[in-house]
Amino acid sequence: MFTLEDMLRATGGRVIHGVPNPNERFSGGAFDSRIAERGSVFFALRDRRDGHEFVADALAHGARAAIVERPVPELPDDALVVLVSDAQHALRRLAEALRDAHPIPAVGITGNVGKTTTKEAASAALGARYRVLRSAASFNNEIGVPMTFLGVEPSHQVAVIEIGFYVPGEIADLATLVRPRVGIITRIPEQPVHYSRTPSVEAIAAGKAELIEALPADGVALLNADDLRVRALASRTRARVVLFGESADASLRATDVSASGLEGLRFVAHDGDARADVRLPLPGRHLVGAALAAIGAATALGVPLEEAAMALATMEAPAHRMSIRTAADQVVIDDSYNASPAAVQAALDVLGSVSTRRVAVIGDMLELGALSADAHEAAGRDAARKTDVLVGVGELARTMVSAAKAAGLGETYVVADGPEALLLLRRILRPGDTVLVKGSHSLALDRLADALVRPATA
Repeated sequence: MFTLEDMLRATGGRVIHGVPNPNERFSGGAFDSRIAERGSVFFALRDRRDGHEFVADALAHGARAAIVERPVPELPDDALVVLVSDAQHALRRLAEALRDAHPIPAVGITGNVGKTTTKEAASAALGARYRVLRSAASFNNEIGVPMTFLGVEPSHQVAVIEIGFYVPGEIADLATLVRPRVGIITRIPEQPVHYSRTPSVEAIAAGKAELIEALPADGVALLNADDLRVRALASRTRARVVLFGESADASLRATDVSASGLEGLRFVAHDGDARADVRLPLPGRHLVGAALAAIGAATALGVPLEEAAMALATMEAPAHRMSIRTAADQVVIDDSYNASPAAVQAALDVLGSVSTRRVAVIGDMLELGALSADAHEAAGRDAARKTDVLVGVGELARTMVSAAKAAGLGETYVVADGPEALLLLRRILRPGDTVLVKGSHSLALDRLADALVRPATA
């Protein structure tokens, strides 16, 4: 929440359209006109498309004002428009001003897989005692992180911020805005996401380490003890290091893990002599780390272990991430948001645990560079062990399907895209089937998952 006066002071902008009221208040920001909320400020950013083309649409969707770099014609008379030299720079400056005005403790989360689920788990655990400001969706880059802080309100007591990495220095820069007191690094698998954009896995690890390098000496670095590459980063921080995981030397440790198919996850969390039963209403043993990291963040900021553990039972699955959805005749495991080798393996583990006929719809895993062929072959061999039917979506998925057939899987298909996959599934699915939907974000398989659970129309 901020005023027009706050915005003009922070950005150095000036009103070029509409009647300015210095005390007018705004409820956040937006860079996508389709999801601009009432009372928000739309930032006309130049990215894949020029945001100036969508100012009118953003205002029609409820945005109260727009930040622009040039005048936009044919706007309503009451539209409030602020001119700046650089809209993205203005976004960052406004976020920094609001962060200065609300110096609440922050938890920063990075890693190559599991960031968003860990963010949601940490928000639930901290929510046992605090009102939490958290990243929306996967707002984890130079646009999304500042946009998150535009939603800060006086009642917020802690922030949980997801931070992504594409180039060296990016996390270090975003950390100057986030100012984390707790830093979490989830996992850095051997076949990571976005490998094609980085020279090596070691470069990715160095980039992720920028988060814990930014922690203060009295901060806490939570590192995954079960990931050798992550735990090796312990020397890169001056903060207190807490290892979490199932490893024997983890100071925050899980034992008695029970991954009960689609019913969720249970384990016992140990923090020194304290222990608590944990239930996570999401499936998959791979989520133990996310739950432990969430507990570690909560206890580091004053939430008792037992309260943090209990709060995790209220966590909801992030959209299109291991979300169990039911249709009239099938169960859909909707993990369609994105795909990497490690995430595909984890999703297939969940599918493989069910007792029904198992149908996997897996799309291309993109941005893997030189790792692509081997990764798709490995996924195909894994699918042969854990599924009854495999549907590959996209050109790269042909390699996966070929490997699955060579490994003995009898029923396989390759389709070009989500709409073709839907037509095929409408023909081959049987009552009682469990269907996994997973693929890289650009394939838009979330639409396929939505269509599978949508009631059929006459």
